[in-house]
Amino acid sequence: MNKNATLMSHLQNAAIAVLTVTAVLLLIQTPLVGDLAGKTPYELAQDWLAGDTSTDTAVTTDLTELALPVRVVFTNEYARYGLSAITTLDTDFELAGAFFGEALGSATTYEACSGEKLLTALHASSIYLDLEAPTPLEVLSRILGVNDAPESSLLRVTRLVLCPAENGATLYLQDANQGFFVSRTAISSATLREALASLDGNGTDFAFSLSGEFSQLSPYTLIFSEPPQRYTLSASNALTDQATFLRLAEFNPHTESGYTDSSGSTIIKEVYGTLRLEPDGSVFYQGADEAEAGSIYYVSAASTGKPTMLEAVAGAQRLAFTLLRDVSGDAELYLSEIDSSNKRFTVSFDYAVGGTPLRFSDGSHAATVTIEDQTITEFSLHCRSYTLSDSPALLLPIRQAAAIADSKYLSAELHVCYDEHGADTVGVGWFAD
Repeated sequence: MNKNATLMSHLQNAAIAVLTVTAVLLLIQTPLVGDLAGKTPYELAQDWLAGDTSTDTAVTTDLTELALPVRVVFTNEYARYGLSAITTLDTDFELAGAFFGEALGSATTYEACSGEKLLTALHASSIYLDLEAPTPLEVLSRILGVNDAPESSLLRVTRLVLCPAENGATLYLQDANQGFFVSRTAISSATLREALASLDGNGTDFAFSLSGEFSQLSPYTLIFSEPPQRYTLSASNALTDQATFLRLAEFNPHTESGYTDSSGSTIIKEVYGTLRLEPDGSVFYQGADEAEAGSIYYVSAASTGKPTMLEAVAGAQRLAFTLLRDVSGDAELYLSEIDSSNKRFTVSFDYAVGGTPLRFSDGSHAATVTIEDQTITEFSLHCRSYTLSDSPALLLPIRQAAAIADSKYLSAELHVCYDEHGADTVGVGWFAD
């Protein structure tokens, strides 16, 4: 009787072992669903060991990393020294950046003034800063490394002038919507004069100082006797590794929920959103109304559900940098536009290459991000990679460009941009604003 019981126990244990092994074999061959669709647990474990499913892919960003294209003119008693084809990240901008950073950090109340006062300041010793894109004053302050600048209602600052005064230095600025403003700063007038006096001229001037074709342009148009040499770009689709892009965008790179439509676009639908990847590298996303903290789609805010403008820009920058910065080649991203209404922000970024802004022929942006409450609900991207070549870019002489602008526009402000039409090569051209 004991022998039979022992035999029965051994048989039961053997059966349990066989069933367990069978269950494991079935499990590792069973595809998962949802975000892990298309992967068995065994394959998922292999990917995890290889680091393929890491979710910590978003980059850490700071507004000082935005490469805002600028034009700078230093004027002293004898000459002007101008800089073009630079950004706020370039070493050539450091002197002007230091002065304007200190000015914005120490500026008192901004009082309305006439445009003539700003223009008059440009005739004397001064530093002029022209921004490629209208920029909120708070954002500009952060780009220049000023963290404690006071809040401001000036949202579309286009140009600034800093000039010595009897007590300190005076800061003038223009807001595209609200006009001209002036403020006193704590900058030493003597220090500013000394810095300006140390610079030699390089043949730069403003259109208001010149005659002929130039006199009909915007007085702020800069004329360089020796404009900086720009080079053609080779351009290509940067969306060549879709698996990596999907992982960065927090989509499953092994999903079985995607399909390709008749235009060649790949559409991927997950519970939390839909991605459309087009053959030319354009990407469109529409997602849920709420994202989890830590997600690339989540915008951190001190006040729940109410991100400030700076917080919205930071959240949009984080997404744009995560998805574009490492694949854009020689291009850098800068903030080009921000709009807000109620709890909704639309933040746009564009590319600059070698300090020169790049414009898409259809008027779109390199990245446009829509934020509602604390969630990125939509975005569109141009995933393009740009490489500077050794071939000088052909550019119409400024005098001829001015003559053409005079016949088409009233008081146009001319500047140079790369003109992107989606081809393999990108050249430069004159743009009138």
